[in-house]
Amino acid sequence: MADDTRALLIVEEALGLDAPDLRTALIAERCGADAGLRARVEQLLALDDAVFRLTPTESFVQPLSVVDAIPGRIGPYRVTGEIARGGMGAVVKAERDDGVFQQTVAIKLIRGDLASERAKARFAEERRILARLRHPGIVRILDGGQVDNRPWLAMDYIDGEPVTRALDRMQASQGARLDAFEAVGEALAHAHRNLVIHADLKPSNVLMTADGRVHLLDFGIARLIVALDVEEEGDPYPLTKGYAAPERGVGLAPTIASDIFSLGVLMLGMLDRAIPSPDMAYVPGTRLPVGQLDGDLAAIAGRALAEDPADRYADVTELLADVRRHRSWVPVKARGDAAWRYLAGRFIRRHRKGLALAGIAGLLLLGVATFSTIQYVRAERARAEADARFDDVRGIAKFMLTELSDSLDDAPGTVAARARLAEEAAHYLARLSAVPDAPEDLRFDTAQGYRRLASLQGLSGTSSLGRPDAARRSLTRAAALLAQLDRERPGNAAILEERGRVALALWTMAADSASSAQTTQAERFFAAALAAEPGRPGALLGAVTAQRNHGVDLINADQAAAAVPILRSALVKLRAMKIGPELQREAALLEVTLLARMGDAIYYAGDKPGALAPYREAKAIIGAELVRRPSLLWTDKLGEAAFNLSSTIAETGGSSAEALAEARKGSEAMRRTLAFGPDAAIEMRLIILYGEESLLLSQLGRREEAAATSSRGLAMRDARLAVAPNDPTRQRDVAVALANHADLLRAAGHTPGACAAARRGQALLRGMQQGGELAERDARVEIPRLDAAADAACN
Repeated sequence: MADDTRALLIVEEALGLDAPDLRTALIAERCGADAGLRARVEQLLALDDAVFRLTPTESFVQPLSVVDAIPGRIGPYRVTGEIARGGMGAVVKAERDDGVFQQTVAIKLIRGDLASERAKARFAEERRILARLRHPGIVRILDGGQVDNRPWLAMDYIDGEPVTRALDRMQASQGARLDAFEAVGEALAHAHRNLVIHADLKPSNVLMTADGRVHLLDFGIARLIVALDVEEEGDPYPLTKGYAAPERGVGLAPTIASDIFSLGVLMLGMLDRAIPSPDMAYVPGTRLPVGQLDGDLAAIAGRALAEDPADRYADVTELLADVRRHRSWVPVKARGDAAWRYLAGRFIRRHRKGLALAGIAGLLLLGVATFSTIQYVRAERARAEADARFDDVRGIAKFMLTELSDSLDDAPGTVAARARLAEEAAHYLARLSAVPDAPEDLRFDTAQGYRRLASLQGLSGTSSLGRPDAARRSLTRAAALLAQLDRERPGNAAILEERGRVALALWTMAADSASSAQTTQAERFFAAALAAEPGRPGALLGAVTAQRNHGVDLINADQAAAAVPILRSALVKLRAMKIGPELQREAALLEVTLLARMGDAIYYAGDKPGALAPYREAKAIIGAELVRRPSLLWTDKLGEAAFNLSSTIAETGGSSAEALAEARKGSEAMRRTLAFGPDAAIEMRLIILYGEESLLLSQLGRREEAAATSSRGLAMRDARLAVAPNDPTRQRDVAVALANHADLLRAAGHTPGACAAARRGQALLRGMQQGGELAERDARVEIPRLDAAADAACN
């Protein structure tokens, strides 16, 4: 931490103490033996206290011009002019002139003397943050790299001016100002939904172009919200005086609440034409002026600017909702329990045309119907509160199961957070679905929410909490809601596509013997959706997924040769599709699973060496994705690919040592991911790889090591089964593993244990067979394997 920053934090703490002796003791404790730091603290305390209510920003940083010149060329761009300079570096205007295409960009160039490895890492983090924000109100990142050992990134060039200046120059009306403010809020809310905070919101970071559109700039000091608690101690966050929340002034890290405070200050400048001075310091216990804002807007700004973060709006969406209530003449939440006259006034303005036509307004003003007015007001207050609660519940549930869930599902160690999400979302969805005469769009959102909730709870093969019974209940609710909607709106493509996706989800949980029924249903729903809306992207992708499932069903039915052309055809269709950005990840994952299942089909059809080509192609795609960025989903696919290659290499005459190395690379990747926290899908990959490792160790003559590794995997399988003892998929997992485990124990000389393992596996599979839950291939292959293991170990 810079000495001035340390000194200012001590000064801020000392200013909270009135007694000189207490200040002296505090300074002695905080400064210790650092005489220079103590001298700086005492120098600062000798000045006017109010100057130092915020930590320093760029004013304490050496100007860029002292240490760096701006190069004439940066990557494929030719620098054409300078836009701005700041504490971290400069922003320049540039043109792409490498012959690929023409483009004008703004390039942010970090100072050379700050280009330490840590600074480069933070700059790379900024690049990753910006790259994931896709919103018309947020400036896109286009490119990045290093020049003269100085990091840079290129962004869209925005030909605009600070939003407050633009609004004043245009002499914008109050309505236009509110429109612009809402646009800023929507862009900031999008960033927050992606777990990114801005941390330096001010007019120079919000540009308005000639067409009246606003663009948020400079997420360069943003931090991922989920990583705030692991920032290095003392890591300073730059801020701008006059716009920073009071808690930022005592060194606390930026949060959503501090962004809301800055948005409140920006609101004053946009609506009241009273732009705070950059030198203005916030003094705790005071409030920024709200100028000539009317009662509602003053109340909204006042809540956003509350000194205690807990008293501010919970999020930007809540703040915008209050602004929209004001614009619709609905009582705003910021007014709290407002007087009845205010509520009546809102009611009359909102219904003034109808009241005038009916002559009621005159009666109200004359006091002839005072009792009726009070009843209207009470009813209006109750209706507004109910509507607000309903909208909040709906918005929160949708947010948790879409944007927030999507942001978390690719990060390791998020199972605990997703558990809380799943529980809260289930509560909200139950309330939504219980609303009498709920509109169609609400019921569709609820059904879609239940499907996404099921994925969080425990769909097989997805990163989840590993609770299949809860997932099955959620899917059943989704299916019932969608069936009712389909009866009311036959031929609606969105409803039909969603029914297909529910069928795909149920397929992952069905016993192998029953999965083909879900595949048939999914195929029928996607075909109907495409008949209603040809070329619908989600339905096209769903249809290819159903075709993949058809191939897997054939493999499970011991018809692997018939599955090969079906899977190959699905892969050709997928690669010929034009995929939009919203479905690219789903399509890429589907491509990898199609290659893996095609390898399975070739393998089980008898051509084991031929399976290596699709397996290797799948692994190459996975490796390329993981080079681009860390990913939980692609790590899961890496575990599958490691098993496919390891087992096939071993069975096609390859080196057992080579196969073991392949399996262990996969196991290590799974263990690294699980170190962040439990994850059912990754655990299953590790279990399978442990099984493969144990077989290879046995082949290499390392029998005790093989038995120990097999025991680790079997213990994990048993733990999974204990969570869902009636799940046929988990029953089969344990039973199939027991055959190998019995053989390995017997080879290591543990015959009684081998016999017990084989007998248990026989009981599990025969119980599934009696219940009609055993696939034909398992009846043909796995039961005889267990019988042979039992004969060898028990007789």
